[in-house]
Amino acid sequence: MSCRNVFIILTTLLLSTVVLIHSAPVQSSSQAQMYLSKFGYLPETSSGNLQMIHENTMIQAIQNFQEFAGLDVTGQLDSKTLELMSLPRCGVKDKRANSRSERSFGTAWRKKDLTYRISRYTRRMDRNNVDAEIARAFSVWSEHTDLSFTAKRNGPVDIDITFLEGEHGDGNPFDGTGGTLAHAYSPEYGDAHFDDAEHWSINSPRGTNLFQVAAHEFGHSLGLDHSSVQEALMAPYYRRYEPYFRLHSSDITEIQELYGRKSIQEDSNNGRSEEPTSHHHHHNDDEGKSF
Repeated sequence: MSCRNVFIILTTLLLSTVVLIHSAPVQSSSQAQMYLSKFGYLPETSSGNLQMIHENTMIQAIQNFQEFAGLDVTGQLDSKTLELMSLPRCGVKDKRANSRSERSFGTAWRKKDLTYRISRYTRRMDRNNVDAEIARAFSVWSEHTDLSFTAKRNGPVDIDITFLEGEHGDGNPFDGTGGTLAHAYSPEYGDAHFDDAEHWSINSPRGTNLFQVAAHEFGHSLGLDHSSVQEALMAPYYRRYEPYFRLHSSDITEIQELYGRKSIQEDSNNGRSEEPTSHHHHHNDDEGKSF
């Protein structure tokens, strides 16, 4: 192989890498390979460099991705597969090495009263608004369990929340607008990082809805992994703003497997026991969509 051909190949791979980092649509097999590696369908690459893999390995990885995403399992990089790979999404892997169960996070906090702090705010929103949306996102999970979440200004906390850009010290850099929106860690670490290059929004179809993304990330902070139920909050992809958000039944089942159902309370008027409802902003009967 001539030096010129080697240069062309290396240049092509470099350009593919740069395009992916800047959150452009996934359009080539090299971009798809990096995507599949990043989200657990192929072995991780070192320093963003592509590795030579067998064609059958690539086909199997594509099939696994398509099956998890609810697509037709063709093993080919067809238009629907590339389109889904190009959607904004959570940075947590879908598949994890050596996992023996579907929920590879699987760990839970050994307590139910958790604390949090927003130690670095986004530049794009008023802090009070951010506080309110973060509290509302935690309430998605406390509504169906006995978990409680308390904001603290000082001292150690269970879940530290930060808005950051690019490389930020955890080896999982953000990539600008679109692409990876946020990521979070499982108990008992639980911290959540949000990409501050995103145009975060509140109660609007414009930009990226902070509440929906935060509710998803806090699911990871509580021990949930990504869901293959495409309508679930814990599905990996951000699809659209849901003005009347409601947690999907599969999400409720998963969180209650870790923390149990919300304690029933005695109704003093008629002696019946019923599960309390603390949120009245749900105005339809459709289950919530993915974040």
